[in-house]
Amino acid sequence: MDDVKTYAFGRGESQAPVMLSGLDRLGDKLGRRIRALIEPISGMRPHVVAQDAQLLEFSAWSQAVPDFASLSIYRLLPLKGQMVLRMDAAMISTLVDCFYGGIGNRPLPPRGEFTPTEDRLIARLSETIMARLVETWADILPLEPALVLRETGVSFTAAAQPDDQMVLQRFQISITRDQEWPIDLLFPLSALRAVEPLMGSRLPVDDEQSDPVWQTRIARRMRDIRLPARTVLARPNLSLAELMQLKTGDIIPVTIGRSLPLIVGNRIVAHGSIGEQDGRAAFQIEKLVQGPDQ
Repeated sequence: MDDVKTYAFGRGESQAPVMLSGLDRLGDKLGRRIRALIEPISGMRPHVVAQDAQLLEFSAWSQAVPDFASLSIYRLLPLKGQMVLRMDAAMISTLVDCFYGGIGNRPLPPRGEFTPTEDRLIARLSETIMARLVETWADILPLEPALVLRETGVSFTAAAQPDDQMVLQRFQISITRDQEWPIDLLFPLSALRAVEPLMGSRLPVDDEQSDPVWQTRIARRMRDIRLPARTVLARPNLSLAELMQLKTGDIIPVTIGRSLPLIVGNRIVAHGSIGEQDGRAAFQIEKLVQGPDQ
C-alpha cells in the first residue's frame, strides 16, 4: 500500500460525465456551420471534424494552448460563468493569406501580436461562430452572447481558476493535408449542469438547479417593475396643542439636513443631497447603503 494517492471528491474521473451526448449532437451541427463559414474565406472547402466533448481542468487545457493565440471571452446568458473561444494564430494568418489570393503556405515569423487585418478577421470569425452557436442551441436554450474581452495569451484572460472543471468542445479544421488547427469552445462545467435536462446528457450535479430559461424571463420582467422613490427633507416636531392651533399662513421652521435619505418602499437605499439640474430640483446620490440583506 505504498502507492496510495490523495483523492479529491468531486474532481476525480469517476465524477466525469459518462457521455456528453447532448453536447456532441450540438457539435455535429455546429461543425457543419463552421465549415460553411470558413469556406468563402479560404476559397476551398475545409475539412471540419467535431471531436467528442471532454471534461478537464482549466489548467490542463491552458497548458496545451500556444503562448500566442486568439482567445475571445464571452458570457452566454443565461449560462453561468464565462466561455472561451480559442483560434490558433497560424490558422488566422493562413486564412488571411488565402482570402487575398495566396495558397496558405506563407512562413510565419515569431511574433506577439496580430496585424490589423488579422484582428478584423478574428472579430468577424468569432462573432459569426458565436452567432452560429446561438442558432445551434436555439431549440434547447435561447442564448445571448456578450463579448467580455479578446486576448492573445491564456495568462491574460482570467476566465477561470486553474482547478475549475471545464467542458471542451473542439473542432479540428484542415484546409490541406499538411495543415490542421483546433477551434476550441471551453465551457464551465457548472454552466452546463444547469441545462442538463434540456440537453439530454447526464452531468454530475451536487445540488438542485433552477430552470435557467425561467430565470432569464423573470429577470427581464422584473427589470421593468417601477418602484416609488422618495426623500424626506425635514421632520419637524409639533405638540398636540400646536397642531390643534394651526391655521392658513402659519410658518413652521425646519432644518434641512446635509445628508438626506433616498427611500424605496420602506427601505433606505442611499444618502445624498438636494440640488438643481436643468432648472429642476434633483437628488444627488453620495453614498449607497450596504447591509447584509442588500
